Amino acid sequence: MPEQLLNLGCGHVTPDGWINVDGSNRAWLASKFPWIDRALVSMKLIPTSEFSRVTTFADLRKRFLWPDASIDGIYMGELLEHFTKEQGENIIDKCFRVLKPNGILRIRVPDHANFWRNYVSQYAATKEKPREQWNDEHTRWTKMHFGDICVRKPGRLASFGHFHKWMYDDISLILLLESVGFQSVERMAFHDSRLARIEDIEVRDDLIVEAVKPQLSDVDEFAL
Repeated sequence: MPEQLLNLGCGHVTPDGWINVDGSNRAWLASKFPWIDRALVSMKLIPTSEFSRVTTFADLRKRFLWPDASIDGIYMGELLEHFTKEQGENIIDKCFRVLKPNGILRIRVPDHANFWRNYVSQYAATKEKPREQWNDEHTRWTKMHFGDICVRKPGRLASFGHFHKWMYDDISLILLLESVGFQSVERMAFHDSRLARIEDIEVRDDLIVEAVKPQLSDVDEFAL
């Protein structure tokens, strides 16, 4: 039997051999009502979509579509930050439940520490210059954070839910995974993974953490 692999928050990355899942408003529209999606595109109200009928739409805030202990691996790229801290914790817990023992969870999110490290570095470099050479170019990081990343854009169709609600660094993400019960939790390099053909699904480098669901006794499994 082939491995059961979930690609949660697939966006435009939909490799063969994976169950490509997205919970965005656009994925719902394109997978459930493709003719409406095409009509809105033709009227130039929204751009062409990467989603179609073959996309599995799932609201990850609700009960997962997959049975417990049925999945071999889960890849989650640029997804977790689109949920609140509490929602993210709940999603990680459900990932743990649906993974088989020894199943792999790999998460890629924006590196919160590195983002603000860039701000502080540019701020410090400006501060060291003579007063007459100061500028406010370092505030572009603040503008990016509040203007492009973490703010819902106006209009019912503008953001399609694609704004960030929480951010992670390697410490907070590793501690979260360990608190749910994952083991062998560690930060990983780009394309360095226990998952086969990781290069088919991982398109960018960022903060990447991988974890393993441990072998559980029948009692422990029942307790879940």
